[in-house]
Amino acid sequence: MNDNNTIPATDSSKQSFGHGSDFVDRAIADPTHRVTLFSLSWCSYCRGARQLLEQIGIAYRLLELDRGDFLEPRLQQEVRARLQQLTGSSTLPQLFIGGESLGGYTDTLAAHNNGQLAQVLTKHAITIKGSDQ
Repeated sequence: MNDNNTIPATDSSKQSFGHGSDFVDRAIADPTHRVTLFSLSWCSYCRGARQLLEQIGIAYRLLELDRGDFLEPRLQQEVRARLQQLTGSSTLPQLFIGGESLGGYTDTLAAHNNGQLAQVLTKHAITIKGSDQ
């Protein structure tokens, strides 16, 4: 994993989380982190999504919902409920680009393979770092 492309969510205190649904909305709308991946540390699909983003050179903020402040049951439940409300899926990972849901790992891989990922990145003026594409 190339940590130079990953922006960990460990700089937030519990006070800044508030209600989990508000946190999700703020996280995906944050103009300083236009690519946000909600993930679990142990999940192979989540690992695949992280690796794909890193391989194609996309800087992203990683929010692992099984670590740190997210271990608090209320917060995790609220975050997961809001993600399901936004995406229609209860699974992780969930990738957001410029506030737009791209889906999970399978969706992201398909979007990469068919060119949709590049279109979404271009639409949101996000450049791929060190890309040979």
